[in-house]
Amino acid sequence: MSRVALVNLASLPMDGNEPIFPIGVRCVQDALDRAGHVTRLVDFVEAPDGVANLAWLDHDWDVIGFTIRNIDPIEISCGTHVDDYISFVERVRKELVRRGLDPLLVGGGPGFSLFASTLISKLGLDVGVIGPGETAMLDIAKNPRSFKGRGVVIQGSRHSGFLNDTLMHPSSLMGAYTSAHRAMIGVETRRKTCYQTCGYCPYAHIDGDNDGDLKPMDVLAEEIQGIHRAGFRRIFFTDGIFNSELRAAKQVVGLVRELALDGLTWSAYFTPKPFDEEFGELLNGSGVEAVVVSPDSLDDNVMRNLGKSFDTRHVLRFLERSRRNELPVRVNVVFGGPGETRESARNSARFINDNLADDELVLHVGYRILPATALSRQLKMDESRLLYPAYYPFDVDVFNWVIQDLDSRFITPGLMINLLAGRASARKMAKVEAAPGIEPAPGMTYLALAGRGGESGSGCHT
Repeated sequence: MSRVALVNLASLPMDGNEPIFPIGVRCVQDALDRAGHVTRLVDFVEAPDGVANLAWLDHDWDVIGFTIRNIDPIEISCGTHVDDYISFVERVRKELVRRGLDPLLVGGGPGFSLFASTLISKLGLDVGVIGPGETAMLDIAKNPRSFKGRGVVIQGSRHSGFLNDTLMHPSSLMGAYTSAHRAMIGVETRRKTCYQTCGYCPYAHIDGDNDGDLKPMDVLAEEIQGIHRAGFRRIFFTDGIFNSELRAAKQVVGLVRELALDGLTWSAYFTPKPFDEEFGELLNGSGVEAVVVSPDSLDDNVMRNLGKSFDTRHVLRFLERSRRNELPVRVNVVFGGPGETRESARNSARFINDNLADDELVLHVGYRILPATALSRQLKMDESRLLYPAYYPFDVDVFNWVIQDLDSRFITPGLMINLLAGRASARKMAKVEAAPGIEPAPGMTYLALAGRGGESGSGCHT
């Protein structure tokens, strides 16, 4: 038996950070608890004082695990969470030395998985885990000292408990997050490597080689009912793409309809195909809060460059079926992708103006380049250069194009502020050198917060 503290670094107070319920680390904690280990989840939404006083170190932990969900805020900015993580973990390590304690230090989580080989060194950890963490942490907890000082990275693997164990969360943690306005909690319905080939997306790398486990409907029903009893009224199904397997998605929606829990709404990430009429009819009246799709561009050439498995015809068909079934829709569009030109930006804006309602557009500018993605391979940029934000080369005039081309009904004060802030940040960010033989198109530059080698803070001009 080991004593394990799991620290949710995503709950640290940081600029641009909006903590969400820590579903991933709770899965790890539940697996350890069931195996007889003694655990504590350190979450700073639940216990804010723990950031400053580090009182949770009063126990003699055998293992301390740090989980990182996001590396930096989603919007282009001269900001990153990396330095906050490094600073906090360094404080913990110094305090452990002061107390004469020497637990095994482990890193994991989606954000950590992308930069495991870099972060394990920067954070001074003994072990890093890529992907699902339950099985790896169970192995580590059996004999923590055997991993001490090794500096190894372990690939997570399938955990059978996902199919057999109902995940019920501690009431104190639930209460901390339900107190937030319109609080939402994540629910897993399956674990399967995403079949999509989006060039910017690292989920396939994070998820690992997983043929796909579908959570039994009786287990899923218990989890949803427990969440509802705790006071949550909004859930998000965390599958990479909810309807990637249409038959399974229909079963989940059917279950939600059958449970008919008072006031419960839900949302998920969808794809425009497969999305048949029967699915649209089933979604109607299910309490779906938003059917979220991410074509990212609405120009067919850019969509192909992004590796999308669908085009604007499928998006139109999806919208038509959604309209017939009165479904609330959100469409994510990111300007500045591979091959974006003045004309492609006009095409996307024209599609938006002609086909989307005022509240259906979610807009961003710029693609953050992440390791283990097609974009990073195309640009030959390795993990260490990407730890601090670097963006796919684009023409900074794209901010002006958006304002010029979109109907005024989309240019809300909030969007205008974000666009102006993004443009200001982009102009302050440094140009970063490409790999030998790789050159951006004329008029386009790489933008990065970091200089060469990923040194913190060297890339924003004042």
